[in-house]
Amino acid sequence: MGQLESGWGLQVILWFQSWRTPLVESIALLFHYTGSVEFALVFIPLIYWCVDERFGRRLMLFFSLNGWVNGWLKEWWHRPRPFQVSDQVRHVVPEASYGIPSGHTQNATALWGPVALNVRRHWATIAVTVYVILMGISRMVLGVHFPQDVIAGAAVGLLLVGLYAWLEAPISAWINKQGLWTQIGVVIGVTAAVLAIHPGLIRATSIDEANIAVTSAGAFLGGGIGIALETRHMRFSTDGTEWKRLARFLLGVTLLMGLRYGLKALFDGLEPAMLFRLIRYALLGFLTVFGAPWIFVKSGLAERRTAGDA
Repeated sequence: MGQLESGWGLQVILWFQSWRTPLVESIALLFHYTGSVEFALVFIPLIYWCVDERFGRRLMLFFSLNGWVNGWLKEWWHRPRPFQVSDQVRHVVPEASYGIPSGHTQNATALWGPVALNVRRHWATIAVTVYVILMGISRMVLGVHFPQDVIAGAAVGLLLVGLYAWLEAPISAWINKQGLWTQIGVVIGVTAAVLAIHPGLIRATSIDEANIAVTSAGAFLGGGIGIALETRHMRFSTDGTEWKRLARFLLGVTLLMGLRYGLKALFDGLEPAMLFRLIRYALLGFLTVFGAPWIFVKSGLAERRTAGDA
């Protein structure tokens, strides 16, 4: 255990907790939800189904890889959380994974950073920056992360957003030139690679980090294959009246949550658990980018893009 965790870092957490009131705790819990995977499972489909299908596709794949990076780093560093270091720290949310980097802070940066890049307005950049700072503070208020955890989470998230801004356009241009089976092969290859090199799966020391890796890889696998098929055979458009967009969102989320919890109940207790988890999230990713749009088009809630509209 390092000095930052048992010394100065712990004192910072205890200071935050010394003035935590019920109102402050409630606000921190709100941030806890908006930085969670559950929030992303609703927010990214909202973008993809109702706002901008092209950006939604890119955001889904990028955020999936972001989750894998976070789980990889957590497992690699093996650092504790504040409540695991001292009984004086009172945490109000269950967290079983390792501490550094903060997943919520990294998720907030990786989810909203591309949004700010897409909006291309100063106010969006400022709003995202403030949000990420408040997310980091909320994690310390809740007693689940040290200062270095949230700093690392923001730094890793910012680095990934920088790579997204630099590499997304050329990678997308190359992928779009490839045939269907080449695209699917690339998706399967990347999925296999990220699973093969994840320390949580190699050493199997933490089920939580392994779950993060498999969840992210599954979403990438299903989402990537779904995108390859959608761009050729569906060409779903987010255009439409406000009521149709709302109907798409409500129907889509209902389908996603039904599949998510239905498969969880169906696969419960089956072995190997990681394989069934991979299948579960691959199906969720595929439903998000292909299955739900297919239902929207067939039901008249959405239209197809024209052939010349890539």
